[in-house]
Amino acid sequence: MVTGVLAALGAFLTVRSTTLSNDAIYRSTQATLLQARASDAWAEFQADSIKANVAQTQLNVLAPAQPGRELLEAQNKDFRARQPAKQMEAQKLEHDRDAELAHGQQLLAEKDIVGYAGMAGQFAIALASVAALTRRRPAYYAAVFVGLVSFGVTGYAMVMHYFSMKT
Repeated sequence: MVTGVLAALGAFLTVRSTTLSNDAIYRSTQATLLQARASDAWAEFQADSIKANVAQTQLNVLAPAQPGRELLEAQNKDFRARQPAKQMEAQKLEHDRDAELAHGQQLLAEKDIVGYAGMAGQFAIALASVAALTRRRPAYYAAVFVGLVSFGVTGYAMVMHYFSMKT
């Protein structure tokens, strides 16, 4: 009976570990996409800065009454007006990227804990099998103890996951 319960726990832990790995990969992919979008936003910010500087340089060269000055002033003002929004967008995307990476790291750490629980469960199954073959009570008690440790570590991982989702 102990072996069957521990095998069921092992199956659950295998599925949970796979789910955590997949979620961590998804978070990493999302972070990569956010980084690309942030890079695009920074590139637009820099392009507007360069355009504004070119317009300002042309304004510095032109005499105050020359034709086209109003257009250059309007362009310069427009380029400068777009920059704060682009900067905020890029910074928000970078913040979101960092959050995705941190969440992915948290999922990988949880996967490690689940892996340790699975390892303890497999060890408990081996001890239970030895106890069944040799009919020795100490091996059975050790299997039950290690199995309880495996359940405890699994419970810890699940509680930590629950509390990490609330924050």
